[in-house]
Amino acid sequence: MGLSSLLRNATKIAPHASLIFGQVITASYIILSKVILVKGISSTVFLIYQFILATLFMAALALIFERKKRPPLDKDILCWIFLLALVGVTLAQNMLAGALYFTSSTLESSVLNMIPAITFILSLISRQEQLDIHTWWGKGKILGTLISVSGALTLMLWRRSTDHLMMSPSFRDRMIGLLMVIIGVISFSAWILMLEPVIRRYPAELTMTSLMFFFATLQTSVIAAISSHRATQWQLKWDLELLNIFIGGALNSGLANFFVAWCAGLKGPVFVASFSPLGLLFTTVLDTIFLGHSIETGSVLGSAMIVLGLYMFLYSKAKEEAKQLPDAADGSLASPFIP
Repeated sequence: MGLSSLLRNATKIAPHASLIFGQVITASYIILSKVILVKGISSTVFLIYQFILATLFMAALALIFERKKRPPLDKDILCWIFLLALVGVTLAQNMLAGALYFTSSTLESSVLNMIPAITFILSLISRQEQLDIHTWWGKGKILGTLISVSGALTLMLWRRSTDHLMMSPSFRDRMIGLLMVIIGVISFSAWILMLEPVIRRYPAELTMTSLMFFFATLQTSVIAAISSHRATQWQLKWDLELLNIFIGGALNSGLANFFVAWCAGLKGPVFVASFSPLGLLFTTVLDTIFLGHSIETGSVLGSAMIVLGLYMFLYSKAKEEAKQLPDAADGSLASPFIP
């Protein structure tokens, strides 16, 4: 009885723990990228190396854990996975990486913090999420999202940013960078929304993730063939740059994206997006521990708002799921957008 209860509790907290761990991985990757400013290699080529490693890493895991339970692939599923790769990996990550050549990481961070709000709006439009404004849990989800996003913005704006890749960018460059970041964030939010119906059709997240990064490698290679002609842009340095590629490929691109895909199929897109402000919180903590940045009042206030908003959203979401559980049994909550 005790073991059964323990397993139930572990299953219940597994989505929360995996997404939190995914944000820790992402924060570690960002910190390492700040320390290792990649010189002589383009951002597109750097992404290709990460995508190749993510493909191999996730394919190995899929071979171990999904070999006997992998559903058969058909043309429709391959087309949907190709589209997932194009929207959520190739377009989103190339836009976000390329934007740093035109604007500061501070501006990019501020727009990235809008992922929960944008995902929530898109989920309402696609009817994958119910607003339920007349219920207390509906109001709690909205308020929790707003508090969490506000906390992330407070944390970002209060910090003294020195990690500019281009000093004093012109107004034109800032507008180009802002447009690229907005496209990247909308693409990433749309990708989170697309995951749930695809995973319902093909419930093999490890295999799907490896195929997604395989397609992303091919797609990004086309971009690199056009934009990166010099051999020096493809040369790797035998130093911490390789460690950055490993963390960015196997862990940040591979494992963290698998956590997102698995949780999106299990708990829905808004649940996944609600954890994204934690990335900035963990980045601030790691900045303080490893880079010696001071803890400011805004950091403490913003961090508290992120945690409070996330707790409010998750508590309201849990109560909503408990209330709608009888409806789920008769299929009334099925997504109208299952491919």
